[in-house]
Amino acid sequence: SPIRGSPDLLVHRLVAASVGQDKTYTELLDRNIVHEWCENMNYRHHQAQLVQRASIALHTQLYFKDKCLDEDAYILFVRRNAIVVLVRRYGLESTIFLKAVESQVDFVYEEDKCKLTVGRVTLQMFDRVIVQISVEDCNIQHKKLRMKLVNPIIPGVSVEPIYVTMGNNDEPHVPRPDSARH
Repeated sequence: SPIRGSPDLLVHRLVAASVGQDKTYTELLDRNIVHEWCENMNYRHHQAQLVQRASIALHTQLYFKDKCLDEDAYILFVRRNAIVVLVRRYGLESTIFLKAVESQVDFVYEEDKCKLTVGRVTLQMFDRVIVQISVEDCNIQHKKLRMKLVNPIIPGVSVEPIYVTMGNNDEPHVPRPDSARH
């Protein structure tokens, strides 16, 4: 990759010029010129990272474009009003905000234990949950991958499961958070 190769080449030439082995690139001994080159390489590296992230987001949205799937996920972080989950199957990480529609559901957050209790359900790090993955396309220019909690069932928060066809067989499949899987 030219983005990674240019800094390597610059370092090799800089070392060679510093020890007197290469007289071809004497401008490498000028700090201002080297600083400008480094700034340019850092800028290009940052731009390449942004392009890579945008490409991943685009292809992820294209994959989930007309799909609505229920998948196993694991809680990575617990916050006062949200959980951060990882869907291992797709390598996706997302924040699910737990906004209860019904106001009678109590949220009890224990920061020292990384635990959130919502009604009778307790959510903590590394718990397995089921999430629903879809693309929210209410704004055509800013489509987003959206995850919603399916299981455990929290009144006013969880959504109904979707039965989906997995692979080549025609059996409906909904992941279940039991100890038999994985």
